[in-house]
Amino acid sequence: MNKRIILSCVLAVFGWAGAVKADVTTIGQLVSVSGAPTNQIYGYGLVVGLPGTGDQTTQVPYTQQSILNMLRNLGISLPNVTTMQPNDVASVMVTADVPAFSHAGQRIDVMVSALGNATSLAGGILLPTPLRGANDATYAEAQGPLLVSGFSAGAGGNSTTQNVPTVGTLPNGAILAATIPATYSVNGQSALLVNSPDFSLAQAIANTITAKFGAGSAQAVSPGEVDVSAGGSDPMQFLANVLSTTITPPDANPTIVVDAQSGTIVMNAGVVLGPAVVSHGDLTVNIQTQNSVSQPNPLSTGQTVGVQNSVVNAKQGKAQVIALPKTATLQDVAAALNAVGATPSDLIAIIEALKQAGAINGTVKVI
Repeated sequence: MNKRIILSCVLAVFGWAGAVKADVTTIGQLVSVSGAPTNQIYGYGLVVGLPGTGDQTTQVPYTQQSILNMLRNLGISLPNVTTMQPNDVASVMVTADVPAFSHAGQRIDVMVSALGNATSLAGGILLPTPLRGANDATYAEAQGPLLVSGFSAGAGGNSTTQNVPTVGTLPNGAILAATIPATYSVNGQSALLVNSPDFSLAQAIANTITAKFGAGSAQAVSPGEVDVSAGGSDPMQFLANVLSTTITPPDANPTIVVDAQSGTIVMNAGVVLGPAVVSHGDLTVNIQTQNSVSQPNPLSTGQTVGVQNSVVNAKQGKAQVIALPKTATLQDVAAALNAVGATPSDLIAIIEALKQAGAINGTVKVI
């Protein structure tokens, strides 16, 4: 049976603008400063104090080895570890993003994810864990109690799980031990990296800066980079003024984003639907299995056996032929596609077919 699909077409800002003139924004929201990226750090650690939901150490040997190494560093040696089977400890990976221009002593948020077969990290405490960068240098240390939104419980062979109990967070759980070098200006020269490279957008940014700060203050060198010059001004003050400058970005290209797994379809306002005819039908296959027992006659030498009886039914739905009119607004596109009455997976296929037929404009991106 066909199900009516309510297609939520959201006026999404894909990178920087919609198909109509976008709202006024600032240059700082459209670019990032070269030489000052966000840095990623990571580390391996242990979470302790779990209520019996930690790793099975006989199946996760590195958790047991980590416990032994930690105890050895504390001056405790265990000659026989075959009986060590704690279930309140879990091996985890700790990851964090260090914002640009962060300095030693500042705190950052971290994410903690189970590395072994722990069923939940709720109630656990992360032991001090050094976090390293790609160059293997230590930049931070994390520790503290975890915040876990999910839970897992079970009894008598039944279990229930909500959200993801094996992933937790530590807000402000890490302290930076070193400052990651960042350079935003060299001899008054800086490069602004466009978040979503585009010829028109890069040129619009350069024109806006030049109109405000004078000739030679900005030049678009590529769709993804705009070079700016502070001249004789203070580079810090100059960049602050540039990034806070308001701008109205140019029009964006029509774009359709399709999430094939969830069936979500998002369009921006530039999508236009041309006249087309769509034929849509469905095929339903239903398989039912009924288990029974074959019982032999009394005093016979036969054996009782189980028998499976399967019934297969196939039903071909009646195809629907729908004429889609030419539409120019996002609301009209949504109404036309809703009229098809397709399932999410069918609707994705219809959009792809409309694109191939030239009946729908824009770029289709499948994620």
